[in-house]
Amino acid sequence: MANAVGIIAEYNPLHRGHEFHIAESRRRAGGAPVIAAVSSNFVQRGAPALARKDVRAAMALSCGVDLVLELPFVFSSHNGGVFANAAVDILAATGQVGFLSFGMETPDVAALERLAAILADEPEDFKRLLKDFLRLGYSFVQARSMALDEITGGAGEAINLLKQPNNNLALAYVKRLREKQYNIVPRAIERVGAGHNDTRGAGSATAIRELLSNRKTEEAYSLMPSRCAEILRDETDKGRAVYGQDRLWRAVKQALISGGTRRAADISEMREGLENRLIEAAYRAGSFDEFTDMCASRRYPKGRIRRHAIHILTGLNHADGRTVQASGPTYIKALGMNGRGRELLAAMRESAALPVITRSSPPRDETGVSELIARKERAATEIWETLTDNPRARAETMMKPVIRE
Repeated sequence: MANAVGIIAEYNPLHRGHEFHIAESRRRAGGAPVIAAVSSNFVQRGAPALARKDVRAAMALSCGVDLVLELPFVFSSHNGGVFANAAVDILAATGQVGFLSFGMETPDVAALERLAAILADEPEDFKRLLKDFLRLGYSFVQARSMALDEITGGAGEAINLLKQPNNNLALAYVKRLREKQYNIVPRAIERVGAGHNDTRGAGSATAIRELLSNRKTEEAYSLMPSRCAEILRDETDKGRAVYGQDRLWRAVKQALISGGTRRAADISEMREGLENRLIEAAYRAGSFDEFTDMCASRRYPKGRIRRHAIHILTGLNHADGRTVQASGPTYIKALGMNGRGRELLAAMRESAALPVITRSSPPRDETGVSELIARKERAATEIWETLTDNPRARAETMMKPVIRE
């Protein structure tokens, strides 16, 4: 019987709130093993990760995760739906996960179940309301929450619940569990510490990255578990971390201007001439933040603009994006494990619904999707390396799973 706890995370970087969530997830599952699906080197908010994926896997192992699996770049640096669907699919495909544990600002699984049922069934009234709100210029996330609120009585409960980013991701997880009828029980744990984007609080990855970018390193490390701080300190001392935006901005600007409107228009999920706005801003903006501010609007929030920039930088075009979304993950790749994780990995050789790999070479498949996912992963890793002070050549092909006892 599958009894492991699944966690979906970025650990960018892993802080004390994450440490609590891992421990509490295991406790509520009676000491069951923990499997985490962790984002690749570019993350969901549309940015390079602070530390590369195997380093974040090492952090996770140091704080109680037993097996760390990769959420490939083509899914990890995408909108919440794509991100959530792929991560849930990977955990379900292990054949070992019986519980999905996620953090919420408002831990109410029953409310998520009610909303997920509407999203999965898509009644005509909901679709009509969604179109109406999108027509008024709201972003998809805003329009969806407003349509859900109208369907559920218009008292503002859905809107208030979905104002918080982790609540939104939790809804996407529960929706995927329902759509695929996975035999996995969702469990919500209240977030501790600061909010997701709070730059001040002790439980915020954003705060840690902000401090590091301002060279307040000791203050940043003080917000992390000591084991994770040591791992990250070693990487930053070696020049193998990305905590500024200067190199990123120069690379994005060059890609936009040299590629032109035709290439930008072909990028994954680009809509309605937005490419013209991005290229114009590339000429005028003096920083990545200024570029994002120039391009963002009510319909196109900052996260979407940043993801478009990352897709332009990495060359993730519309056709490839649609192909991998239609397919979903085609293999399971281990980034790190401890002794218990090795036992899980061995069990997955029999229980997994997808091929299990530990290196960069993808399994063969007739469709070619596995090679597409792996090729984009290699490219994204090489580009991430160029954003560091001390880039490594062929980093993806040289990478081995992290082993901890």
